[in-house]
Amino acid sequence: MRESRGYTAGHGRGHGIDQLTHLASGMTVTYDDVPSVGTTALAFFVGVGSRHESPAEWGHAHLLEHLVFKGAGSRDFRAIAEEMDRLGADVNAFTTREYTCYYARVLDREAVNAYRLLVDLVCEPWLTAQDLEREKNVVLEELRETRDDPDEVVDLLITEALYQDPAYTHDVLGTADTIRAATPESVRRFYHSYYQPNNMVFAVSGGAAPALVDLVTREFAGPTAATRLPLGFPAPASVMGERRLDLDWEQVRLALGVLAPGRYHPDYAATLVFSSILGGQNSSRLWQRLREEEGLVYTVAAQYQPDSGHGDLVISLGLSRENVVHAVQCVREEVERLAQEGPSESELLHTRNALQTMWVMNQETPDARVMRLGRYALDQVLPPSQGVVQDALNAVSADDVREAASPWLRLEDVARAVAGPLVSTLSLW
Repeated sequence: MRESRGYTAGHGRGHGIDQLTHLASGMTVTYDDVPSVGTTALAFFVGVGSRHESPAEWGHAHLLEHLVFKGAGSRDFRAIAEEMDRLGADVNAFTTREYTCYYARVLDREAVNAYRLLVDLVCEPWLTAQDLEREKNVVLEELRETRDDPDEVVDLLITEALYQDPAYTHDVLGTADTIRAATPESVRRFYHSYYQPNNMVFAVSGGAAPALVDLVTREFAGPTAATRLPLGFPAPASVMGERRLDLDWEQVRLALGVLAPGRYHPDYAATLVFSSILGGQNSSRLWQRLREEEGLVYTVAAQYQPDSGHGDLVISLGLSRENVVHAVQCVREEVERLAQEGPSESELLHTRNALQTMWVMNQETPDARVMRLGRYALDQVLPPSQGVVQDALNAVSADDVREAASPWLRLEDVARAVAGPLVSTLSLW
């Protein structure tokens, strides 16, 4: 092992040391030594997601994630399912734009068995033609299901309205055409291009962490990789446009979005505080005005989504068509008021406290810590400690929040996505 480093980080119950280590094979290993509560969480993060796909490969990363559960190592799909049930644990996977994650949460005594199962899935999938044809149908059903989910539909629309890079904006699931066109050769080629140790992170937290770190270190020690595959992308080009989709829904779903700092940017903490004050709490400006005072919406929220090199902040609303214009005007007024006057000292105080509490609570379980460790390790860094997070939040001033509100001052210039009944003819202002 080489390049080991760590620092003290608060994790709710006591303190622990986070570690980041690189093996000669190029694999990154990250772990902590937080005292066990009897469970261990472990995950392989593979540095491949939908952003790596060519147009002909759209959906391959997600399809591959499904396909490995059909057969791997010495296990067919029944043996995999039986082992998952025998472990009595949560064993699953998910695909994002930038990585694919295979994870398990088990009792400490089953951690080695869970590790063996994940290694089979990640390193020895069968990828047979017969399994591919069957799993295509499953993914096509999943694709149809997402088209009936208002949150999924509007998320895709606002992403297209924010960015003009199809590699970034296309659905992680792909399209019906690209899924049907996938071949065993294209899937295997995609797998061999990315599923290799120098493009993987192994993360573990819990009672069996020392044993699993020793195990992965021995089993993935070599051969030596010349380089690690590049992880991360430049920020996608922005377009700040508008997308509308007429659908036979009862409600209109509206999303307004702006670009925002990435998670390593100096303004990250200020944007987080601004987002929470604007629409991230029950006492937030938008919730109180639009839901409690005006009764215009069923849901309203501001969500800040920071990636490593860029981010965006989206205000989303669910409401009746006849309330849209009034609701948008209320959003405009609340943003302008926050930009001009800034938050009160009490707002700053309770928002800082809420965000710090959320941070600590999110570190209370091994599975939450593994997800955090793995996401940061993909960027080859350790997550910030509790002290660093607390200091950053406490340093956010009212002026910082006012500045974070400035991109919203002209709603006509923000990205817009609207879906629902007769929205193609709907006026927003």
